[in-house]
Amino acid sequence: MLHILGAGSLGLLWAARLQQAGVACRLIVRNESQLRQWNSNGNRLVFDDGTAKHTLSLATETPDTPAPIENLIVATKAHAALAAVESLRPRLQPGAALFLLQNGLGSQQAIADAFTDCRIYCVSVTDGAWRPSEHELIWAGRGHNTVGPLRPGTAPPDWLNDLPSSISTTWQHDILPVLWRKLAVNCAINPFTLIYDCRNGEVPERAGEWLGQCIAELQQVLASQGVDANLAEQVHAVILATANNSSSTRQDLHARRRTELSYFLGYACRAAQSAGLSTPALDRLLLSAQDALRRHQLPAD
Repeated sequence: MLHILGAGSLGLLWAARLQQAGVACRLIVRNESQLRQWNSNGNRLVFDDGTAKHTLSLATETPDTPAPIENLIVATKAHAALAAVESLRPRLQPGAALFLLQNGLGSQQAIADAFTDCRIYCVSVTDGAWRPSEHELIWAGRGHNTVGPLRPGTAPPDWLNDLPSSISTTWQHDILPVLWRKLAVNCAINPFTLIYDCRNGEVPERAGEWLGQCIAELQQVLASQGVDANLAEQVHAVILATANNSSSTRQDLHARRRTELSYFLGYACRAAQSAGLSTPALDRLLLSAQDALRRHQLPAD
């Protein structure tokens, strides 16, 4: 049995694909009020996978449900992840496997420090999904999941090889470089979509030389962490492939949700400072993004 913590776009995407594949899973929603809302709708989710619409009935529960948890997919926002997993501590079995889908870095390490008896896996996700309403989900971009242990030497879980082909997955024994590269790409795109309130494809024109300066500084940050990457090529490939998409940060802005800015751009700037790097373009980007959030009366951290 897999439990999925978080009923946002990513959690629902995992729940929908697992249920379609016949894999037993339960979706853990935030509280009794959210559970009643799902129950009143018959626990139905209308899932548009890009080729057809499917009406699914998801098994839902709250953190207070007493059933034990052996495998937990954590699909909350980075800033909410630690508290959300803490709410399940009494249910987590010794040696339970936690699969962390959060953007950026920092939340994973905090959970690992707090749950030393659990196996901690990080998942780098490139799927895109969004919800036009509470009980509808559109799979906007078919991506890939790279899974690996946060603590070196942790073996892959048995069920990973049994995932359906719809959940494209690769095991990576050294996951941190993967997470760093994704963080760097997010740093180069998402803050600009926030500042200019634009789609991904508009970033190069809106940002101009500032984008190139940020990429060059991010390349130095990656090097300081021992991570190889042709970052400029990767960033522009992502921009081209997702030109019509809104970044997750811009989606948070429009939904008036707290962003994950401090877990990617903030984390990168702190890492640069620790490494003694000068990053004026990235520092300016962080301040500008924080100013944009304050203008919209959203948390700037």
